[in-house]
Amino acid sequence: MSDTDLTHADLSHLTVRDMTPTQRAELKRRYATFVAAFGPTTAAKLPGKAKTPKPKKWVPGKRA
Repeated sequence: MSDTDLTHADLSHLTVRDMTPTQRAELKRRYATFVAAFGPTTAAKLPGKAKTPKPKKWVPGKRA
């Protein structure tokens, strides 16, 4: 297989033990690309704990 064929090859039917060294290297590269997509910059985009606003004290007769 050439490098371009290996880039688009389906490796899901192989176990790591059955892969050739170039296939293992390609799998490692794909994993590194996948992990980089979810790096520390995306942590800021994840929803956190929603803060509820504190209720304001109501005073009868006072206007806001």
